[in-house]
Amino acid sequence: MLFREEAQRAHLDRGGHTLDAFADPDFDVFYGAGTLVVICGPAGPFVTADCWLAAENLMLAAHALGLGTCVIGCSLAALNAPDVKAELGIPSELSAVAPVIVGVPTGETPPTTRKEARILAWK
Repeated sequence: MLFREEAQRAHLDRGGHTLDAFADPDFDVFYGAGTLVVICGPAGPFVTADCWLAAENLMLAAHALGLGTCVIGCSLAALNAPDVKAELGIPSELSAVAPVIVGVPTGETPPTTRKEARILAWK
């Protein structure tokens, strides 16, 4: 329930079914993945960017090994709750920035459709 409460607090239900999924007692926010990597960092001007760059590298390396990954951004608020941080062993002075699940894909992932590029400014 903590994840649902934090999702509501963060206003994640922007016209989708996000909160409905959290209400289902069988819903697994981490989709049964074998591994959750929580990339953390201290407060600082470039920490968020550095953490997301690390997450991107982790995801590319996992893909090269045939693994699947997914950012679970809706878990950030809960992962930064003091009791959850304590349970996971995340030091209080660090913040969870990039939660990424890693696991073995259950099937082929179809490519997503792409919108045509739109040049907004050219000088």
